[in-house]
Amino acid sequence: MENRDRDYIPGQWGQAASSRGTKGRRRSSRGRFPIEAFVGVICVVIVVSVLLTYALTSAYQRSYYSAKLEKQQEKIEDLEQKLAVSGIDPSVDFAKLKVLAQIYEQYSYYAGQKTEEELMTAVLKAYAEATGDLYAEYYTKEEYAQMTAENQGDSQGIGVSVIQTTLNVNGYEYPVFQVIAIYQNAPAQNSELRIGDYVYCIKVDGVYQTVSALGGYTSAINCIRGEKGTLCEFAVFRAKDAGYESIEIGIVRDSFETVSVTGYVSEADPTIGVVSISSFDLTTPKQFKAAVTSLLNQSVEHFVFDVRYNPGGDLQSIKAVLTYFLRPGDLILSAIDKNGAVATSYYAEATNMSGSYASCNVSPAEVGMFANLDMVVLCNGSTASAAEVFTATLRDYGLATVVGETTFGKGIMQSFIPLSWFGNYDGYAKMTTYAYVTQCGITYHDIGIQPAVEVALSEEALSYNFYVLPQALDNQLQTAFAQFQS
Repeated sequence: MENRDRDYIPGQWGQAASSRGTKGRRRSSRGRFPIEAFVGVICVVIVVSVLLTYALTSAYQRSYYSAKLEKQQEKIEDLEQKLAVSGIDPSVDFAKLKVLAQIYEQYSYYAGQKTEEELMTAVLKAYAEATGDLYAEYYTKEEYAQMTAENQGDSQGIGVSVIQTTLNVNGYEYPVFQVIAIYQNAPAQNSELRIGDYVYCIKVDGVYQTVSALGGYTSAINCIRGEKGTLCEFAVFRAKDAGYESIEIGIVRDSFETVSVTGYVSEADPTIGVVSISSFDLTTPKQFKAAVTSLLNQSVEHFVFDVRYNPGGDLQSIKAVLTYFLRPGDLILSAIDKNGAVATSYYAEATNMSGSYASCNVSPAEVGMFANLDMVVLCNGSTASAAEVFTATLRDYGLATVVGETTFGKGIMQSFIPLSWFGNYDGYAKMTTYAYVTQCGITYHDIGIQPAVEVALSEEALSYNFYVLPQALDNQLQTAFAQFQS
């Protein structure tokens, strides 16, 4: 519907008044002249009133919009002063953005629904995305803090890993979360919750609601997450006899350390151990060392390092893990800048860092501690970044046979740059800063790493969710096991 000019309104009112006057004449023919004179006076009064009202309203509107424009101009001038301190000329760099902001603030029906901070955050995020760098992103101070905490393995919640699926109970198909892992020392470990349970209802504001009623998986999982000290209540289906029973569970959320590495022994051959690495965060080095050491203590002689669906992670994390396999001074990777020059190189070495990176320290005695293992690396098309560095390095030094599918092909590095370096600004800019090559000297970016033994998951294996795929049906894993028999 178009916005009509206010000048049309008085004419409409005048027509309505004239209509009412005509109806008055039809009711009575007596005293016609006085009645007409009276109606005429009324019409004059109405017209004068309308014109006066319109004049006052127009003056008010002009004053109102003038004040708004002055206020907008003050904001713009304030922004220009702040930007001038950093050497930026806003009249050149931000003129178009200023005009756009004014247009939306003055004319948009939704003006005022977002704060200036929210709008600026959206602009910065859009700018990062528009650079053409697929990995560029703008983080607010809060988002960066959360991301950093997760990289350090620090989380708050109940401490479970789940997958999305559906479950048929009494003829009704429920969207559910199946619990596939419960983290050690997490709140869920001491609760009634069991691996294999299906979460189908979550209590919100005192009422149990299904995953569907909560708006789907994403909304429901956000209801399970929460701050330390708060109560998480939900209901699960648990297999019983030929059906399922419903169990209500309450767990107080707390802090816990995420698990990025798990180790287990082959069901068919106790001499083979599997170490699954889901990511390379700052907890990975010590968890990796503990998992391998535990399997060695169980008389395991052969190792499969499973990095399928591992998206990568932190440079210091992968550097520490690979140092367990290499000799002092062995090259892990070289970082190449945009001009093609080697900016820096990373080598296997003992490290002694402080702060959050202390978990990635490697003592002199730990350098090369796993170099003599009999090992296979298992990968697929979702093995990326740091997980590809792991795969390529063990391949390049002739330490492991690579089995599976060609990897993702991400041979570039990202860095975070705080805006505070350039002034009194919050937020962080993430961008690609280097490409890299491993010991072989050939980049695998956009190409991937081709396994020595190629094998894809079978149709039967693909009918399962990967995280609950039985060992016996995992033909890629079985192919990795077979390498120790040849």
